[in-house]
Amino acid sequence: MKSNKEILDELGERIIKDCFDGYIKQVTSLRVKENPPAIFKEKCDFLKSLTDDQFSDLKKILRGSFEVSFFEFFKIFEENPRYKILYSEESNEVDLTKISEMLKAEHMIEGGWIDRFSEYSDEMK
Repeated sequence: MKSNKEILDELGERIIKDCFDGYIKQVTSLRVKENPPAIFKEKCDFLKSLTDDQFSDLKKILRGSFEVSFFEFFKIFEENPRYKILYSEESNEVDLTKISEMLKAEHMIEGGWIDRFSEYSDEMK
């Protein structure tokens, strides 16, 4: 079975690359999209209207929104024992809230998941 650190790092990497970076990548691509579908036109026009500095500020705001959302999501599992996040390998299960000092903050602490796994981390500080 993987170590606790390996389990948490694997989860963190998936969350940051799939959720966090995936959304930032989508927003960034909408800013340069030519002839967007009608459902994205208003968003594209807004993003194109931003200066580079304003767009950078928007990404910082998005980072903060993700940090709060992830924090509150994981807090549900830490503070309510009826809800669990389990890692399962073969016949072994591990409660992620038990192997992390504070699962709800793993993503946002200095050197946490965003800092280590996001390709956008440096430009969003």
